Amino acid sequence: MSESKFYKNMMLLGRGIDACIEKKLHGPALILIYSAIDIIGWLDSGEQYASPTSFVNWVDAYLLKAKPIQCTALELYAARCGLLHTFTPDSKLSSKEPVRRIAYGWGDASIQKLQRTIDLTNKSGEYVAVDINDLYKGWRLGVLHLAEELEKNPDKRSRVYTKARKFFSELSMDYVNRVLARLEKDKAP
Repeated sequence: MSESKFYKNMMLLGRGIDACIEKKLHGPALILIYSAIDIIGWLDSGEQYASPTSFVNWVDAYLLKAKPIQCTALELYAARCGLLHTFTPDSKLSSKEPVRRIAYGWGDASIQKLQRTIDLTNKSGEYVAVDINDLYKGWRLGVLHLAEELEKNPDKRSRVYTKARKFFSELSMDYVNRVLARLEKDKAP
């Protein structure tokens, strides 16, 4: 049950991201990507709740190894905070730490040209170019690599699937009505 919840919800997140990218809803796509990273990072961690550490550790261990991009895990976390909390590239972390803000490209945009523009304006210490599709592909590949590890590591599998049991479930109204009828019947005098 928890195994199927894990895979079902990872696929649902992917389908939501696909839909946003297809409709050119770049901000919502990024919000879903960063949320998906938070979720998988938490699942993979030994922590009770998602944290900056679980996010950064998972990005370093899986995403950046699967799809190298020209930013750090901490820069992605700072970008995540800015986007999720203020829908801007600015976060408390990016204002205090030496992390660059992310300039996103998508579709047929050339990340190399975007980065070259950043470099020629002497802003390479402040900004780094990242393709949304590369970020998404890194998440997908990272999830696949984690899934492969789960098959080989029973302790990790148990931890991840136990946490996945907590995922939201969708219940049909037919199911709710049946349960309600049974409960009301049991409570009847």
